[in-house]
This record gives sequence, structure tokens and C-alpha cells, in this order.
Amino acid sequence: MLACKSEEGKMADKIAAKPGYRDLPVVAIIGRPNVGKSTLFNRLVRGRIAIVDDEPGVTRDRNYKETTWGGKRFFVVDTGGLVVDPSHAIEALVKRQVEAAIEEASLVVFVIDINSGITALDHEIAEMIRKRQKRYILVANKVDTRLGRQQKDQAYELGLGDFIEISAEHGTNIGELLDDIIKHLPQVEVEPEEIASISIVGRPNVGKSSLVNRLAGTEAVIVDTQPGTTRDSIDTVIDTPLGRLRLVDTAGLRRKSRAKTDLERYANLRTIRSIDRSDVVILMLDCGAEIAKQDLTIASYVERSGKGLLIAWNKSDLREEDEKGTLLEAARLRFRHIPYVPVVFISCLTGEGLEELLQLCFEIHAARDTRIPTGPLNRTLIPAITKKPPKTGGRRFPKVYYVAQTGSKPPTFTLFVNDPGLFGDNYLRFIEKQIREIFEFRGCPIRIRVRKSE
Repeated sequence: MLACKSEEGKMADKIAAKPGYRDLPVVAIIGRPNVGKSTLFNRLVRGRIAIVDDEPGVTRDRNYKETTWGGKRFFVVDTGGLVVDPSHAIEALVKRQVEAAIEEASLVVFVIDINSGITALDHEIAEMIRKRQKRYILVANKVDTRLGRQQKDQAYELGLGDFIEISAEHGTNIGELLDDIIKHLPQVEVEPEEIASISIVGRPNVGKSSLVNRLAGTEAVIVDTQPGTTRDSIDTVIDTPLGRLRLVDTAGLRRKSRAKTDLERYANLRTIRSIDRSDVVILMLDCGAEIAKQDLTIASYVERSGKGLLIAWNKSDLREEDEKGTLLEAARLRFRHIPYVPVVFISCLTGEGLEELLQLCFEIHAARDTRIPTGPLNRTLIPAITKKPPKTGGRRFPKVYYVAQTGSKPPTFTLFVNDPGLFGDNYLRFIEKQIREIFEFRGCPIRIRVRKSE
């Protein structure tokens, strides 16, 4: 549940976090930093989902991905490197995330780097597993090296019994590990569920993770005041009074010139991929900062991708009503190329505007799949076109025979005409305006095509 209530939108007891992965068994990969957990995660789910880097501590949040093996479906969760006695605030946050993953897991895969030998931290993690009485599989990674082969028997020192020797980097024995995993998991039949996917994007430190956590009512992703905390794209499914939503928190987008490391550039790519697989995108802005060129770039990419879009000014609790009016006017001016996009003021701290935000997400998602019947479409458009035909300046007279909606997600309309060359971009914008008078398609881009009638 939401932790507190706002005067405008009292949403407590209305929204509950109910991650979709709870319907399937969960396998949590844990271990100390830099033992190859994310590389193993990518192997198990057969894709490059988690960011892999030589820098320790790259993975911080829980990262979930469904996979199948031997006819069984289950979720694998990648976790940050576990530090049992954290000395820094970010390490404490990572530890809480790992503990949450262990708690909900049906099976724990404990990964050790046998190449570097058994450490005191490995022993502490082993003791944690014993105390929690979790089912586990001990995995000795990096046995493909000469030193790793020589030291593999050291894994018995942990007192966890037998182990599986693998090389996550080269795929050695991954099939055997998966066979062992499914032996410990129950068979669960769950029908695939269509859930609206909502990406939350914006520049670093505008409050994206705070929004996910506020809506989910849990510490679903790590929130820290240091910009750039979130590296991966993390999915969280929530139940609301209007239905289920999948929230995708993403790393803060930086301009390419400011993405100084390979890791930051890779996180940028991940954010773009998250937009691509979304239905609706929430572009978060900070009420305490001006609209930047990067915000416009994000919005333009979302529009070109045909995704639904809404703009959310965060930290609105710090602004008076007249200041909000000024911010709204600024947004309308800077985003004038997409006037159909709604703007909402929210506060992740107080909960202000979150009910309206959710309502808009569902409205925009539905709009992307809306179809207008050909009859009503033509009864409205043809008279408007006849009254205001394209200006050609030539001898040929443009004629529209009929209009049909030929696609959705985004809604796509085709004009069947005598000569497509007579219909320029300005006139197609006029057609779009006429279509939006029939159905608003709020927050949803539409496409206009012109085709010669045979």
C-alpha cells in the first residue's frame, strides 16, 4: 500500500504491489560482488538483460526475467553483490534488495568465484543461507581457468555440500545447472497475461525510482540522492483499481557527449530499449529545473516510436499554484510539436497527482488500441476535406475517395486518393486535427498515410 495519503488523491488501500513473478517460482542468484552473477543471469535467461561490466557493484537492484527449461517456467532474479556488513549507504540498500530476493525465492543459487578462492564473505553468505533454511544450489564459477580447476575443492569449506562447476562466461555446464534448478521447482501453470507496460524515463535524479516505489508501496528499486543510481531497467507489476500495470524504471538518460563511460552509454541503450517495448512512457521533469534539450530529445524519440506519452512534473509540492501555471505554459511551449500530450503535476513525496497519473496511463494505453469505424470516419472527414482541399497551384485537383483506419498501436489512418503527391505534410497535420475531433487520442500519436486508389 502507499505509505501516506495526499489531500488531492488519497490512494492508500487502492494500489497494491503484486509483481507478476509471484505467480511463478523465483530463482535468486546471490553472491559477493564481481563473482559473475549477472553473466550467469544472462546465460540462464538466454539474453543480454543484465549489465555486465568489470567494475564491481554494477548490479544494484533486483532484475527479473522469465525463462523456461525442461517445460518449466520460472523467473530468475539477478541481485547486487552482497556485503554482509555494509560500510556505505548504497551497500546497505543493495543488501536489503538481496535479502528481499532471498526471502521471496523458491530457490537460491549461491555463486562463488573459485578462481579467487573462498573468502570470509563467502562464509558469511553461506551462514545466511543456513539460517534462512532456503533451498539452494552452490555454484563454483570460473572453473575454466587453471587456478580455478586447482582450487575447486575449496568450495566444500563452506559446508554446503556438493556444488556445480560452471563457466558463466563460456557457458560451461549451464545446461546441467538448469537441469538441477528445475528439479527443485514446482510445476506451475500460469496463463500469459497482457499487461500495459509503462516506462518511466527522464534525466538522472528527477525521481523515477521514487515514483516506482511510491506506486508499488514497496522498496522495489533502490533510491539514492546520488544521480545515476539505477543502471538496469527493472520491471515492477502493480495492481490498481483500474487494472494491472507493469512499471519499468530506467537509468537516467544522459546526452551521448556526457555519457563518459561504457557503462553509462550501455545504460542509455537500455533506456531506449525500454521505451521500445513499452505502451506508454512517462517523461518525468523536475519542477526545480528547466526543461532541457535532452527532455525534448526523449519526447521526440517516443513520438517517432509510436508510443503513448505523458509529461509528469515531479516535486510539485515545492511549487505554488501560480508557479505551476507558469510551468504548464513552459511545457506547452517547449513541447508544442506534440500538443496532444497531457501534462500532470505529481509529488512522489506526498502522493499528489498520482491518481490522475494512473488514470492517464490507462486512458492512453486504451487509445493506442482504439479503432474508428470507416463510416463515422468518412462522414466527418470527407466534408472537412471537401470544404478545405489541399492547395496545389497546379491543374490537377486533389481528391480523397475515402479514409480508413488501417492500423493501431499507434492508430494509423490511410487516405485513398487520386494523387498522393498533392498531399503535403501541412495538409496531413490538418487531417490529423480533424481525426482528433472525432476521437481525442489523448497522449497518443497517430499516423497518416496517403495511398493512390487503384
